[in-house]
This record gives sequence, structure tokens and C-alpha cells, in this order.
Amino acid sequence: MDEIYLNWDRMFDEAYRIPIHEIKNDNIVFSGIGGSGIVGEIANILGVELSFKRKFTGKESLVAVSYSGTTSETIVDVENAVKAGSEVIIITSGGILEKFAKEKSLKLINVPSGFQTRYAFPYLFTPLIKMTTKKRGIKINETELKEGVVEAKEKIKADASRLAELLINRIPVIYSSKYLAIAKRFKQEINENAKHPAFYGEIPEINHNEIESYVHGPSLVSVIVESSEIDKITEDVLNSIVIKPYFSNDLKNISSLLALAGVTSLEMAKKINEKPDKLYNIPKARQLTSKLFRIN
Repeated sequence: MDEIYLNWDRMFDEAYRIPIHEIKNDNIVFSGIGGSGIVGEIANILGVELSFKRKFTGKESLVAVSYSGTTSETIVDVENAVKAGSEVIIITSGGILEKFAKEKSLKLINVPSGFQTRYAFPYLFTPLIKMTTKKRGIKINETELKEGVVEAKEKIKADASRLAELLINRIPVIYSSKYLAIAKRFKQEINENAKHPAFYGEIPEINHNEIESYVHGPSLVSVIVESSEIDKITEDVLNSIVIKPYFSNDLKNISSLLALAGVTSLEMAKKINEKPDKLYNIPKARQLTSKLFRIN
């Protein structure tokens, strides 16, 4: 299964060709949860300034991302934005949101279906950053996303194997400053693919509180996704496992480090004989949330 992440270069190729829409308003609000939601946080690494405060006045543009099209929290945000008269752009592979977009003549970006949301990152992220960087006047070279995976592929395989060995049977806590969203993604991948506990935290905030927990936390292992000089303070204090970016380029680092997170989590799953695609608790949580919001 490692190939699903190591083949992201092909998926980025396909994603470049997905048609996008113009964003009308300067205030861009993002809505998404889990594997769909993390794309907005990672996009902000590039300075696109997405807001996550979902209060709608009609003067903002909502970009709603739900790979399945059935995420209750995102559906509610879309409904509220439409009621307020806000511009709405939906990125999805189908489901209720696709149907709603067509019924209400909302701007719709259809992406290929048939994957677990976490595997479909290239399809969700690429149209989002194409739209938002264009609106912000930020020049990027989208092909660097593909290049990051291609150029780091062999290093990713080796590093994933090493990391899985170090993290298994411990509780990894992944930290970063600038690349906090990438640290969060590492945590999510380990949780969902390996069904293994993992947490994340923000540097420098944790240097003023959380690092004290390691005095009585022998099962914890700190992991730093290095992104600035401040990260090295935490590394030194906690003798952390360090993940060094492969490049000096943010786009290449985003794609390669997220691929590393995915492959590492799959390697961990192998070690404990866990099936990455099997879900034990998430379906029930989704079902109960759907009832709470009365989503059919």
C-alpha cells in the first residue's frame, strides 16, 4: 500500500488539469474536517490567509472541501453561507454537497472519486492553492508538488522505515512551528492508518508548558518537523527525533513530507498487523454527528 503515497506524483499531474473558479471576495473562509480539512491549514503555509472563523455576512467567499461530500459539519457551513448570500465554492468527489451545489448553482470543483480521503490529498490541495494563490497574487510553480515526491521518493522509503521502527510502541508527539499543519497531518495519518495514538503541538508554545510533561511521560517520544531555528530549542531539550525537510522549497516540502507521513503510518500499520483501510470508530462518530445536525 505504500505505493498510494509514492504515486502522488501521478495524482498531482491529474490534479493540475482540474478546472478551477475565480474567487470573488478578499475574505476567504475555509471549511473542512479531517483529511479534507487539513488541506486548508497546509495551504496557509504558502501565505494565502484562509480564515477558519465560519461566521457568514455575505461579504466573504467560502471554500468548502469535503472529499466524500457527506461531511455534516461542512454541509452545515455551506448551508449557512448560502443563507447569508456568501459566494460558495465546493471541492468534492460527489455526495450531498455535489447535489446541493448543482441544485443551488454554486461553484463546483469535481475531483476523482474512489479513494480514502487521506490518500486523495493531491486532488484536494492542488485546486485550492491554484485558486487562492491566484487571488492573493502569489506566484507559485505547481509542478514543484510533483517534483517533491519524485525527487525524494527513495529518501521517503528509507526514512519511513526508520521512523516506524522508532515510533512503534511509543506515543509520538509531533511538533513544529512553521510546518505545524504538516505535524498535524503526521499525527492524523498515524491515528487513521495505524490506529495508533499520536498527538501534535505548536512550537514555541509547548516550550512554555508541554515539555514539562516528559518528566513523567516515559512512553512519549517527541518528533520535530524542523522548519525554523526555534524548533531546535525543543529538539535540544527533549532529545527529539528530527524530521528534516528534503528541500528549501515549501511546495516540494509539503508534498514530500506528507508522503513521508503517509508511508510512515503504513509501515507502522504493518508492524502491528493493522489494516489501514479498516475503520473501527470513525463511522459511528460520523453517523451520530449526522443525526445531531439532521443531515440525511
